[in-house]
Amino acid sequence: MNRIILIGNGFDLAHGMCTSYNDFLKDYWKNIIIKLQSTSNKNITDQGTTFENEEIKVDGIYGPWGGPTKIEATNFEDLLTNLKSQNIALSFKNEFFRIISDKSYIQNWVDVENEYYSLLKSTFNNHISSAYGSDVERLNSDFEKVKHKLIEYLKKVESKFNENLDSIFSKTKNIIGYKIYQPFKLKDFSESSLNHKAEIEYNLIKKDLEALVRGEITMDDLNEYNRRLIQRIGTKKPFLEIKKLLQSDYATNYFDLIPDQTIFLNFNYTFTDKKYDNPREFDQFNDEKYSSVKSIHIHGTIDSRDNNPVIFGFGDEIDEDYKLIEKLNDNKYLENIKSINYLETDNYKNLLEYINSDSFQIFIFGHSCGISDRTLLNTIFEHENCASIKLFYHKKAEGIDNYSDIIRNISRNFNDKAKMRDRVVNKNYCEQLR
Repeated sequence: MNRIILIGNGFDLAHGMCTSYNDFLKDYWKNIIIKLQSTSNKNITDQGTTFENEEIKVDGIYGPWGGPTKIEATNFEDLLTNLKSQNIALSFKNEFFRIISDKSYIQNWVDVENEYYSLLKSTFNNHISSAYGSDVERLNSDFEKVKHKLIEYLKKVESKFNENLDSIFSKTKNIIGYKIYQPFKLKDFSESSLNHKAEIEYNLIKKDLEALVRGEITMDDLNEYNRRLIQRIGTKKPFLEIKKLLQSDYATNYFDLIPDQTIFLNFNYTFTDKKYDNPREFDQFNDEKYSSVKSIHIHGTIDSRDNNPVIFGFGDEIDEDYKLIEKLNDNKYLENIKSINYLETDNYKNLLEYINSDSFQIFIFGHSCGISDRTLLNTIFEHENCASIKLFYHKKAEGIDNYSDIIRNISRNFNDKAKMRDRVVNKNYCEQLR
């Protein structure tokens, strides 16, 4: 039996990495404000000057000789207010960046991907009120530029993280590492998976058990494993007793519950998962067996040497509008569809081979399970080998956490709701990530 550690942005945030969309946006406008302040302090003619980059343009900045421009702000909203009070115009050259900067409800990267898909559908429907009309090429170009800004930002954040690794990582390593490599807890599993595991364990002792009941052998004739287990469960209802024991707190004393293989399915572009690729660093309750470890960066990485390009876009083939977009026979509409871009590497194929090979449990570490990844999540959540989906939630404040929010998102990735209710672990058995 195997385990998938499904990693999202919350995993990096739990390690103190400022990789959220809000972190990116704050950093961007902080740097813009510094540049504008520097520009306003220069000797400028009475006609003023212009600050410009790929995303924005600011006209009418005056220095000491043309009039006192004071750029006083710490964030985007303050900056707009400050510039407006001085009749200084800020305009956006990148319309997509304007939209995601303006909309306060956009809080996470999944929200940015959802906004892109919404605009893509608007161009498909040629809405007059749409920011892009029917200009899908311009939308894709603007979106691509934002993606490159994200990559630049994440490179900077990861470099800073690695420079301070000892002071940052030591605070969370043992907490999270222990959770990654903990033995299976069968009370977390679906009923069918629990029965299957009980049947496997029962079959291992069945021949000896029957011979013991018939009096053909004694306890002394059994190997140590079978003897200890049969002494614990008795001979009257062995299957039911094994099933009961598998769900108990003593299960690790009688069964091998260490995952055969642990795979990090990383939806981030960073390499935080690599810090956990040695299971021997963590207590596994079994010195004779260690889980083998593999990583799949399903959405690519920020390291160009990986030949694993960043995938940033939308991945919901289940959506009804997506089917209409496919029928357009216009490849421009499919440029940022994740399921198509998965074919650029063998990551998706490797994932399919893994989930087809054996039963598996899923641990969700910091992934919102939003619909921008619905095609992939549906594939693994509803797979016949999926035995359990366990959420490690984020506690925001006393009595407040994001368990229910993510469970609602998970439900959208299931077509079969009965499977969802059977496989998703209830909150009583779930834990905080850290």
